[in-house]
Formats: sequence, C-alpha cells, structure tokens
Amino acid sequence: MLTQEFDRETERYLADILAYQNMTSDELIRQLIRDRWLTLQQVPVQTAEDAAEITPELPKHKNQKQQIAEFVRRKYQRSLSLHQYPV
Repeated sequence: MLTQEFDRETERYLADILAYQNMTSDELIRQLIRDRWLTLQQVPVQTAEDAAEITPELPKHKNQKQQIAEFVRRKYQRSLSLHQYPV
C-alpha cells in the first residue's frame, strides 16, 4: 500500500484528473507507472554526442551561422581589397 501526502494544488489536480478520467486514484497511479515504464522501454539511452548527431539544427541557429559566415567573408574581402596594389 502506498500513502502519499500532496499540497492543496496537487490534490486539486488529482481530483480533476480522477473526475475527468472517471477512475480511482489506484487505477490512475497504476496507469501512470505502466505508461512511464513503457516509455522508458522504448527510448534508448543517448549520450550527448548521440543527441547532437540526430538533433537537427534549428533554423535560428542555422541563420546565425550563415550571418557569421557572411560577415567573415565580407571582412576577408575588404582586407584583400585593402592590400591590393594597382598594376
């Protein structure tokens, strides 16, 4: 048997969930535990490197990288034009 004390806000959330789902707290807890367990079984453990490899770049980051690359190119072009001597 499991006994848990909640604050008032959490108790209100629990009462709302139980009323909406039309189930007992025991059924809800069993379902939540089963769902969480199934989720853990489906998700492979990833290292930070694995996550970085499969996570697509966000458009914002890509745009920032492009802006930086363009800035560097312009600066390089200006420095080349300053060092050119007329023939």
